[in-house]
Amino acid sequence: MPGCSTALTPDFLDRYLPYLLRKADQTLSAPFYAVLARAGVARSEWRLLSVLQDLGDLRVADLAVAALSPQPTVTHALRRLEDRGLVTKTVDGDDRRQRVVALTPAGSTLTRALIADATLLEGEALAGADGLEELAQRLRGLTSFLESLAATAVDDEVWVG
Repeated sequence: MPGCSTALTPDFLDRYLPYLLRKADQTLSAPFYAVLARAGVARSEWRLLSVLQDLGDLRVADLAVAALSPQPTVTHALRRLEDRGLVTKTVDGDDRRQRVVALTPAGSTLTRALIADATLLEGEALAGADGLEELAQRLRGLTSFLESLAATAVDDEVWVG
């Protein structure tokens, strides 16, 4: 591939922010993924449950955006969650073509318990780490910056920085 020989220096991954963020995510999340597995909840399902608990009832398309998941993935996960009685889908009163997803009482109970586990495990993993609030603030700022760049992209052009 053109440019690969210069881009892939030995310390590339130590400087490549997407890799570092993903590695931190995987390392921090691994104990919680075990909790999800014991609860019989897939990661894709967890993202939907936690978003619904946090944001409330959402249209399927809005849920996909908020959960950072492709809509086909969301559709399949919702089917499984609905079959288990954890969510319901109803016709949107404003647009009958749309479906609104809501947690059932059982879904909310499960999600609140999982959020408690996630919070506890995160706290244990990060105990003693300095500068976490500053890091979170910087990540929120970076996310806002990147989202504003994406919003200014026109005609499906790819922004290259």
